[in-house]
Amino acid sequence: MILTCPVCGKPLLKQERSYVCENRHSFDCARSGYVNLLRSSSSSHGDNREMTKARTAFLETGSYAFLRDELAGILEEKQDGILLDLGCGEGYYTSVLPARERYGFDISRDMINHAAKRDKKTIYAVASIFDLPAGDACADAVLTCFAPCSEAEILRILKDDGMFVFVSPGPSHLRELKEVLYDDVYDNETQERFVSLRMEKEHLISSTFAVDHDALSNLFLMTPYYYHTGRERSARLDAIESMSLTAEFLIRIYRK
Repeated sequence: MILTCPVCGKPLLKQERSYVCENRHSFDCARSGYVNLLRSSSSSHGDNREMTKARTAFLETGSYAFLRDELAGILEEKQDGILLDLGCGEGYYTSVLPARERYGFDISRDMINHAAKRDKKTIYAVASIFDLPAGDACADAVLTCFAPCSEAEILRILKDDGMFVFVSPGPSHLRELKEVLYDDVYDNETQERFVSLRMEKEHLISSTFAVDHDALSNLFLMTPYYYHTGRERSARLDAIESMSLTAEFLIRIYRK
């Protein structure tokens, strides 16, 4: 068990349906099994129930299964260790990753609740990935997929020779979707590398897949474009019954 108390930083131990530290700070598990270790008492952080439903519906089409398989293969090296998935969302990738112990962290209670209902082999917690309730040098492997991250936190929680896998959209990811939404289309910008970790490998993977209208709508809800596109341009998707899209992902593998 690698979880730590968000109040005092002491290790948490599982006692029936609660996690408790030596200072008697106690955190009850939800009915689905997750624990809320977020410092803030607000319940409105992160993606909501509608977003969770859309993400799940799209991912169940299998369009991104090739990425899930790729990540499982990369992380197989650490299958006997402890793995943390930061910004794990609904747990689509987390649930298949090889590890002796798996932990999924996300700031969205709706996402974590959904993940915990479907995956009983992973410990899920609502928490900020910039202030993780996890011990120093506790992780053999860390994954961040389509989420921001704190390099300082990654360095803190990774063991020596620990693996950090960072996934971001490739330059041409969903270009066909952007061509529908916008008049001028540019490649996605590549995020900066982490300077305090040793880059081991960097590669692109891609796949072309077909979507019907419903899958396209769900995918759009998953993307940053949903938040930055006006109603008039978003309405362009309403007339599309089906189309082919290209998913392209940049995978970077680092070592501490």
